[in-house]
Amino acid sequence: MRPDVLTLHRFYETRLGTQAAQIISARVKGLLPTQTGAITIGLGYTLPYLDALAGSEGEDSFARFLAFMPERQGVCHWPSLGDIQTALVDQYNLPLADSSVDRVLLIHALEHAHKPTHLLREVWRVLAPGGQVVVVVPNRMRTWSAAEATPFGHGKPYSKSQLFRLMTEQMLPPEAWQTALMMPPTNFLGAANLMRVSEHFMGMMGKNLGGALIVTARKQVYGALPKKTVKMKARPVLTHLRERH
Repeated sequence: MRPDVLTLHRFYETRLGTQAAQIISARVKGLLPTQTGAITIGLGYTLPYLDALAGSEGEDSFARFLAFMPERQGVCHWPSLGDIQTALVDQYNLPLADSSVDRVLLIHALEHAHKPTHLLREVWRVLAPGGQVVVVVPNRMRTWSAAEATPFGHGKPYSKSQLFRLMTEQMLPPEAWQTALMMPPTNFLGAANLMRVSEHFMGMMGKNLGGALIVTARKQVYGALPKKTVKMKARPVLTHLRERH
């Protein structure tokens, strides 16, 4: 069962959730180079991660960040100051024109999609040629995928080979991958503080030990649509995304 937006928000307010977001954000930022004027869409529940990206890229990059949340999950206000940059959407029919965004961040999204190929197909559609997607999913091989007290213990976890195959079939061939959350989730006193220390030392034992699998890819364009493309229904779209407000 997909966690609702309040459950996700409450997890990221805990010490464990805060540390998890910081650790994963560091990996994501390493895979997403700063791009002047880039439009980044977060799909799923990405607020802690968009906060980290927006804070690191700063005002000088003229970057824009929007948080799209699936209708079955629910939506909340973001950011805390300024204009609202969140929207409740049908994740299989995003309100975006073709090739209109530079980067897409999928977190707490793909593992809950009952039509994962359709979701990746829609990501491919809205990405500009050469645009980048970063996918974060629970790692099938690790304990976080079985920890129902965290959002990573829900939905369908993926192994590296499963995720690589799925993305490649949708013309999003993986370029690089990482894992994060090396230490199993626990709520004992001081555990959250140990998580960051454990990332380096446990990571030296094996790259695939992390509970979160992180994969990045770029949109391929070969003059054809992704595999098994279906005709999509008409949708309203957001326009003038590149204007500064």
